[in-house]
Amino acid sequence: MNTTRMTMTLLGAMSLALLAGCNESEAEVAQAGAAGVTHASTTKTPHEVCTEQTVTTQKPVKDENRIVGTVAGALVGGVVGNEVGGKGTKGDVATVAGAAAGGYAGNRVQKSMQNSATETTTKTVCHTEYN
Repeated sequence: MNTTRMTMTLLGAMSLALLAGCNESEAEVAQAGAAGVTHASTTKTPHEVCTEQTVTTQKPVKDENRIVGTVAGALVGGVVGNEVGGKGTKGDVATVAGAAAGGYAGNRVQKSMQNSATETTTKTVCHTEYN
């Protein structure tokens, strides 16, 4: 009974010693990896390189339905149509037609202006290089 206990204790101690040795070599590998990347006796050290880049983006649209352009165009078109058409039924038809055409034109003009409205900003972009 004592021989079995002593053998088990001895085997346990040897197992602990082997495990401790494995942990030390893993710690050395982890330290080497933290210092830099090693390839064929060459150590490369990482460093961060940052550059400034100009970025152009489309401005956010505040009036997605282009209501302002449509209303302004309709008002101008209605006034012009009224002036051209004169008085009476012809004048009323000309006013409505002018308002419709002006509204459409105002909507298209605002759309064109929104699509061409951009803003330019500077952005810092970084990446890691090894030397």
